[in-house]
Amino acid sequence: MVLMMSLWVSSLPAGDPLPLHCLMRPDHLEMRFPGRGFTWLPGEEFSGGCDDVPKEKWIRDTSGSLDLFVCADGPSGSGRYWNITVGVAGKQHSKPNRGVCLMTSTAGWRTLQRYRRTPLPWLSDLDSDGRSELIIWSSFPLHEDASLAEYGLVPWVYRLASDDVLSIDWTLSRRMAREVAQAYRSAPDPKADRLARLRTAAAEALEQFAGERCR
Repeated sequence: MVLMMSLWVSSLPAGDPLPLHCLMRPDHLEMRFPGRGFTWLPGEEFSGGCDDVPKEKWIRDTSGSLDLFVCADGPSGSGRYWNITVGVAGKQHSKPNRGVCLMTSTAGWRTLQRYRRTPLPWLSDLDSDGRSELIIWSSFPLHEDASLAEYGLVPWVYRLASDDVLSIDWTLSRRMAREVAQAYRSAPDPKADRLARLRTAAAEALEQFAGERCR
């Protein structure tokens, strides 16, 4: 990783400033489904099996030849934590028989509060191609040593790249980040909004990511 970064930096034209570091980063670039059963994704706090989802709690939508399933259990606690179970199955099945689990936080909702996609969607056909994408909502600190009230909210979009893998879609993630940034800037009266400073910071961070002005 250090070698790759040094090579990238050395390729910049002399005198060009280094790009900003994005305040937000996805926990997973891809989600790989097991051959059968459910398992926690690598890097999560838990490991092993995770298949305790009642049939009626699944959200289902089509994604090409397969269907995607999501169960979003939350939010809980001061960090607004969610247990997310993602499954995949053929259209003839009533529920998935394999999938992955992860945790996420929507603490950043405290600074957002207004957004046209409410409640927050976890599955949606964002580009109108007839295939739904998975949306994982995550939170990022707006400054160093931020309290839980000083986080922003960012959506990470994943598309089914094969029968076994969900891969992050940077284009759709940036498009949604721009949309959320607009929501952060839509406070009716910034002078009367006690969260105006935090909303502005969140909007700017999301706009930097959406415009590829940070890495």
